[in-house]
Amino acid sequence: VEDKAKTFLETRGYTFKRNLGEGTYGKVVSAYCKDRRRKVAIKVIDKEEVSSNYLEKFLPREMKIIRTLRHPNIVKTYDIFGLNSTKVYVVMELCGKGNLLRYINHHGALSEPLSCRLFTQLCKAIKYLHKKYVAHRDLKCENLLLDRHYNLKVCDFGFSKRLMYRHGNMVLSETYCGSWSYAAPEVLRGLPYNPKLSDVWSMGVVLYVFIYALMPLIPQRITIRNILCHPWMLRKWEMEDTDEAPLSNPGSRQEGQPDENTKEEEEPTQDSSDPGEGPSTCAPR
Repeated sequence: VEDKAKTFLETRGYTFKRNLGEGTYGKVVSAYCKDRRRKVAIKVIDKEEVSSNYLEKFLPREMKIIRTLRHPNIVKTYDIFGLNSTKVYVVMELCGKGNLLRYINHHGALSEPLSCRLFTQLCKAIKYLHKKYVAHRDLKCENLLLDRHYNLKVCDFGFSKRLMYRHGNMVLSETYCGSWSYAAPEVLRGLPYNPKLSDVWSMGVVLYVFIYALMPLIPQRITIRNILCHPWMLRKWEMEDTDEAPLSNPGSRQEGQPDENTKEEEEPTQDSSDPGEGPSTCAPR
């Protein structure tokens, strides 16, 4: 991070420590927060280095969503500032053990008990998101972090979106999101898809990686066409879902359920500290 950004962080009460990593849409650094008396992770997004599509569509959506999330298995967002300047700063909890891809690359496949515990935590986080009518749309091991107590934390909501319903039915997504290694077949085919079910498919790939330390389909050896011809993709699945909105009575929308014409309401980020020095996020990517 350039000196100008470090100086700006100092004025906000954050002392720069080191660079943690760099992703598609920003850099992540660790810093010491004087007010909280703990280290935090800060994602720095330079508006001049990202696409106009991300700037106009995905960034505002991400900022709105992460302000409202409160779950023990989702990275906490403490503060957001700089929205009206050339750089946006997102202050988050720091997960000291890094992301699960690096952990598995270093330690190998996870034991069955650890896989079970972490996957249960992932299920709880995604259940929470879906109940809040939010789909992540980019679930992968790189976006799953471990805190110092080896608890799983979901991060990176750059492709997340609010679920909308029309006439009681979910409005399907049409944007290709995420990594193709984790993507559901309908996403790879470029078809409109249910983003909740797409998240569930990605979770299955994550679980496979936990247990085998391998991708179920190895990117270096196959093409998207090969993936689409795999028996997993050709099988006809039958499942009840979730693409219909729960209605309190016919013709009416259940209170709290997003409608495409309903303005999203935000719960402002609160600066409430956790007891003790919470384990904590953003690992290098």
